[in-house]
Amino acid sequence: MRKQLEKLKKFNSTKAERKFSEILKRLHIPFETKVRIKNREIDFIIGKYAIEISGHKQDTSKNEELVKCGYIPIHFANNEVNKKIINKIKKLC
Repeated sequence: MRKQLEKLKKFNSTKAERKFSEILKRLHIPFETKVRIKNREIDFIIGKYAIEISGHKQDTSKNEELVKCGYIPIHFANNEVNKKIINKIKKLC
């Protein structure tokens, strides 16, 4: 877990990503972060879910690549990373 958290240092991630990782830690949900799949960086991998957190529109070609690799892409906007996201994550796990 410590190695994953090192990847989320301030210069490598957004505030929303760091907040999301804190939620995952609090819920004891194992995750990987900043994973490269097909030369694309994915913010979080939780089991078969590839989770992106950003302030922009989803990249459909990236989502298609993730599906081909067996992942289920999920996108959260930066402003969605709050207490409501906990319920969404619990349903996934």
